Amino acid sequence: MLQKKLAIFVEGQTERILITRLLQEIAGYKKVSVEVYQVRGDKANRKIEPLKSNSIEVAPFFILLYDCGCDSHVLSDIKKQHDSLTDKGYEKILGLRDLYPEPLENRTKVENGIKGFLKPLLQNKGIPISMILVIMEIEAWFLGEYSFLTKIDSCLTSKFILDNLGFDLNVLDVEQIPHPSQVLDSIYQLIQRSYDKSERTVEEIASLLNYEFIYLHLVEKIKQLKQLIDAINLFLQ
Repeated sequence: MLQKKLAIFVEGQTERILITRLLQEIAGYKKVSVEVYQVRGDKANRKIEPLKSNSIEVAPFFILLYDCGCDSHVLSDIKKQHDSLTDKGYEKILGLRDLYPEPLENRTKVENGIKGFLKPLLQNKGIPISMILVIMEIEAWFLGEYSFLTKIDSCLTSKFILDNLGFDLNVLDVEQIPHPSQVLDSIYQLIQRSYDKSERTVEEIASLLNYEFIYLHLVEKIKQLKQLIDAINLFLQ
């Protein structure tokens, strides 16, 4: 079987876990094969090591997912791998990074910087590249689908959070939150836990999210999430 191949570069563990689960939920667990690699080291000496694999030989779709370690390496890692991925028959590269720690008012500046970096690559022959800038952190997407919180602890209703922290998740514009992971941590502290970005914590959230709600409704509120899902759907056609 000739597989369609897509490469995705993300800035870290949280994005890697969520994107892997999202791909499997959208495509179907038996239809997409995912190989995850961790890229670490400084720009002059980057080491690529296999991290996780969900290889399915008969799957019609193959995803190569790079965990780049931090937002500053996503673009440079894409640049280094672009020619190789083109030669290996990949259809496209997707890049995903947060805007944070840049403030929201620097969004246009960061977006223009990304476009300027990619312009020379896109002018040369090779597969297309799309960058998605998450506003502000990917934890904003978790807060947009906050129903998972009551699955962690039944007391974490939107009313309980409003009464104790003073904000209403029903109406909150999650893309205007300066530091979403900090807000999520403040919610966790209400039940004497912490959102520590550990693999175990993020895996728990990823397993509890309502992907049907994300796919059908949250995309209408979060432009960058819609860009990502649209790109995945286009690849899966």
